[in-house]
Amino acid sequence: METDRVKKIITADGKVQVFSDNLKDKESYEGQLTKAIKINFFSPLYGYTEIGYEQSVGVGKSYEVSVGFIGLGKSEQLNIYDNNNYSTRNVKKGQAGAFISAGYKFNKLPDFIFFGRTKMSHLMQGTYFKPAVYVGHYKENIIISKANNSSLVSKQNVTFGALQLELGKQRVFGEKFLLDTYFGIGYGIDNKKDTYQYENTNSNYQYYSENAAYNYANSRLGNSPSISVSFGVKIGVLIK
Repeated sequence: METDRVKKIITADGKVQVFSDNLKDKESYEGQLTKAIKINFFSPLYGYTEIGYEQSVGVGKSYEVSVGFIGLGKSEQLNIYDNNNYSTRNVKKGQAGAFISAGYKFNKLPDFIFFGRTKMSHLMQGTYFKPAVYVGHYKENIIISKANNSSLVSKQNVTFGALQLELGKQRVFGEKFLLDTYFGIGYGIDNKKDTYQYENTNSNYQYYSENAAYNYANSRLGNSPSISVSFGVKIGVLIK
């Protein structure tokens, strides 16, 4: 029998399964897992590892928090050219730090169309809009080219923050696993200078550029403060 012809089923042990055409009826999602642990799948390739927690607080509403460990991932190599010795050597960025983020999801009702009929899906599945805030701090190596054509490695401390508006879609598979893809845009601010700097030791003049910056959790596209963007693919498991 089609579920759209059934109101409820009461089993011998007293368990009740409710069928409703009202997508906002919380009873329609009774028994579903409403919490998830997630990891940003590709983040280690970009120099950090992000782990998050999401919990549904109602139909079409949930909150998500995450922490990112900057340095727990691939470290980019910087090329150093020393004109005095006519030599080139490599040094890793050696980034180390952390960031936190928090956001509130507004989900489109978790439904889908199957043979022309609207069917219930999982409570945590669907397209969503999420305002999110990011705050973090990290250190990383930079290259300073001196006026005498020599180069040295220095350490830069960066503090950053961003307010993002993220649009994404989350899918649930087998009532246990989920896949979350998203893209975000907003405003970012930081004190980061360029990875490569020039210093005139005679006049204490220092040149650098800050037209854009990569801050692991997001990327700033212009001079700080400026537009920032983020994107990612998260995989997760639903828990009790």
